[in-house]
Amino acid sequence: MKKNTTTRLAIILFVFALAIYLLYPTISLSMMTDAEAKEFEKNDPDSYNALKSKAISLGLDLQGGMHVVLEVDIKELLEKLAKNKNPQFVQALDAAAREVKGTEGDIIEIFNEKLKAEGMNIARYYGNSERREEEDVLQYLYTQSEEAVDRSLEILRNRVDQFGVSEPTIQKQGNSRIIVELAGVTNPKRVRELIGKTALLEFKLLKDPEVTSNVAIKINKFIASKIAPEDTSSQLKDEKKDTTSTALEELFAEQKQPKAGTTATGEDSTGSLFEANLFFQDPRDRSTLLVPADKENKFKRIISLPEIKKIIAEEAGSAQFLWGSKKVANGDYLQVFLVNKKQELTGEYIVDARPQTGSPNDPASMGKYEVSLTFSDEGSRVFARVTGANIQKRLAIILDQRVVLAPTLQAKITSGRARITGMDTFEDAKDLSIVLKAGALPAPVRIIEERTVGPSLGHDSIVAGSYSAFLGLLVVMFFMVLYYKGSGFIADLALVLNIVFIMAVMASLGATLTLPGIAGIILTIGMAVDANVLIFERVREELRKGKTIRASLDQGYGKAFITIMDANVTTFIAGLVLYTYGTGPIKGFAVTLMIGIAASMFTAIFVSRVIFNLILENTRIKKLSI
Repeated sequence: MKKNTTTRLAIILFVFALAIYLLYPTISLSMMTDAEAKEFEKNDPDSYNALKSKAISLGLDLQGGMHVVLEVDIKELLEKLAKNKNPQFVQALDAAAREVKGTEGDIIEIFNEKLKAEGMNIARYYGNSERREEEDVLQYLYTQSEEAVDRSLEILRNRVDQFGVSEPTIQKQGNSRIIVELAGVTNPKRVRELIGKTALLEFKLLKDPEVTSNVAIKINKFIASKIAPEDTSSQLKDEKKDTTSTALEELFAEQKQPKAGTTATGEDSTGSLFEANLFFQDPRDRSTLLVPADKENKFKRIISLPEIKKIIAEEAGSAQFLWGSKKVANGDYLQVFLVNKKQELTGEYIVDARPQTGSPNDPASMGKYEVSLTFSDEGSRVFARVTGANIQKRLAIILDQRVVLAPTLQAKITSGRARITGMDTFEDAKDLSIVLKAGALPAPVRIIEERTVGPSLGHDSIVAGSYSAFLGLLVVMFFMVLYYKGSGFIADLALVLNIVFIMAVMASLGATLTLPGIAGIILTIGMAVDANVLIFERVREELRKGKTIRASLDQGYGKAFITIMDANVTTFIAGLVLYTYGTGPIKGFAVTLMIGIAASMFTAIFVSRVIFNLILENTRIKKLSI
């Protein structure tokens, strides 16, 4: 019997030593001040990251961070998938989108109903030789919608992983929503841009300056014809004045720029849709139009008019206006480019994207940051063909329908590499490389809910959670000693070991500790004590029958075991269900609950029994303190 007890004691000591080893990284980091941790990370980043990866991570509610709910734009996806469109299609889709806005309604079903009300069949827009029936088309759209959400989920996960957030929570909610929880994030704006970008990269040729100029003149004439007669003379004078290069150059002189809040004549921009000097050609770049920043929406409305679309089609063929990615002239103006609708190349050919500092040999990029792109073999061939066939023409690099830059092609590029230059910070370049490498989202996503937990609030949560756990443990331990005397001390020792084992298992699994997780630990403390209470009450019953201490312990543990096992297994199953179907906070609670159940079974039944055996085998006691 003594040999058996020694073996069991060795097992307990081994498990305890292993637990301390697993908890060492957590203990080491928790004992460091913020300043010491930053210094350690700066001096030895590899060791710091290795230590941090083995430590227990704190959840969003404990260390601060962001909780974001994203919604995949299924309306945009339906527009993209449609083979053709007409006014009935646009009207029905817009009405369906308005109806489901702010809800998790089924836009595909509602869209189909709206089309039926107009006497239209959805197969007209999405059908082919294999999809002729309405049912087949709907099945196709639902499949595409589900795949778009799943693909968005995977792309967002790749972006976040490359961003370097530890233990992110990214999961699907409903049919079109994605929940993203990022603990420890200190720059919400940067994260918002990272996860919100569609990251659709395109390469398109700019129209020649002469074509852009002709389109601009025709649009200005159309606007002039719509302006009231009393304003026409003023406009014509302004146009005459603006035709000279001197006046245009003056527009960009530091001291003579008109403010973005007014037109060139000083009038406020909140007037009618048509007004003079809505845009003009950049005097230094005739391929570019300049629009006052406060006239952006008005210009968008102008170029969406059927008459303007007709002008573009007549003068430039298959072309479109795209906005530049940055404001110019001290932020007062936006650039607009006239580009081919046809894509020459897309981001799907990119196999690598790396941030780097600008080349010292390039004055335009020196002192700034850029992203180096590497194309696949097929992409390299396409890029070489496009650049070789369009020397001395400008190729626009477009990200999410915004022209990032439009360099002039000087020679055929056969290296399969390209650069996106002009970023002000390394973080901007890094974030762009992340989204390009992860790939473009199949449909745009928009943030419909956002919560930010500050580090101070997270610290307060840690203090409050730790205080409640410690206070609960103290009260329970005091009660056990008060009610069960010496045996209560044994139960308390097992209880402390129980908490150590729970934390060690969490560290080994790389689990994240959250406030619900702390609640799970507190609940486990109660369950572990409950097991000891059952055992001690059975032992008391046997002692009252006049049995020896050894016999009473054997019978007490034996009779209580089935009850303890039944209660713990039932609770474990409940925890498993919570983990399987719950969201982030619920999962945190379920993980600690299940680990705690296993640990409490080990400590309450195995550890406490070994301690009793050691006492009986090494001391001569006539009465058990229970």
